[in-house]
Amino acid sequence: MKYCAQTDTFIEKDCISLSYSRNVHQPYGWIKESGTPPCAHLDVIVMTDKKYKLGDEDTIKIIGVFRRNDGDHKLVGVLKDRDITDFSQLTDSEKEDMHRLYPREDVGEGWFGHEIAEEIIKTFFQNKRRKTIIMVQHTQSQHHINNMIGAWGDWELTKFGREQAYEIGKWLLNENCDKGFSMYVSDLKRAFQTSQEINRTLNITPVVAEVIREVNAGAGNGKSREWYHSNKKPENEYYDSDYKPFDDAESDNDLWNRLYPFYQDIISNNQEKILIISHGTTLSFLQSMLIGDSFYALAKRRFIGLSGSVSKLTLETNGKVMINYLNQRI
Repeated sequence: MKYCAQTDTFIEKDCISLSYSRNVHQPYGWIKESGTPPCAHLDVIVMTDKKYKLGDEDTIKIIGVFRRNDGDHKLVGVLKDRDITDFSQLTDSEKEDMHRLYPREDVGEGWFGHEIAEEIIKTFFQNKRRKTIIMVQHTQSQHHINNMIGAWGDWELTKFGREQAYEIGKWLLNENCDKGFSMYVSDLKRAFQTSQEINRTLNITPVVAEVIREVNAGAGNGKSREWYHSNKKPENEYYDSDYKPFDDAESDNDLWNRLYPFYQDIISNNQEKILIISHGTTLSFLQSMLIGDSFYALAKRRFIGLSGSVSKLTLETNGKVMINYLNQRI
């Protein structure tokens, strides 16, 4: 099985797992606080006969590790109430299972106890970077005042919108955004012009990214709201993640899948301070991803911001996500 972080589900693969092929029955997973596949994380084998379903969580203690030269170490854990503390205390049968799982050991590799495992865990978290991510929803645009649809309609900012953006730029000096921040901005005019006004104070060279555009409304892009609501497909009474107002539009599912690689990149790259200037629906989805929500959580909750709102999240090295403020208007 393969874990799909985009949907928080497991997908059957067309190959046999290593554990299955070598008749090792112990459950295999990862340390939740270390990250989520396919991003950096710590794998763990749990020495228990307890049966689990895919996605189950349990509390364990680490007693050892199979150290690999390629850095893809495999921690060994036991349930928290088991009265052992080191790999050496496993039964002979359990040790045989582990040696059958990884029978070949190059120089420097092998099965080690609690002390080496703790060193590997400590090094992993020391190498993880604490990230500050600030998100700005573009300021007042022409479509906000002329009763038109935004989406991929390429509207410019109003005079007030430019003034808003300039004030946000000055306010972001309080967050030291002029010192070491990377900036990503949607290529649509209203977002890019927001970045231009912000950069009158911050002076950051932006990365213009089409991937963080607003949701695509297809035939409804840039149309009047009256036309849009008169011509769009009727919505279901229940939430449908595949609903599209027009055949050439994006559904929630489409938008999530478009944004997910961008999310994976910003949480796993070496940048510690990131400023994103984008659009309401796009930022709402990114916020859900950053706090650890799966796609299916959108049916229950999502975050709504107004033009010119600012959010700040801190991703700690221990896996915690701190919401410093969310969709706050300056």
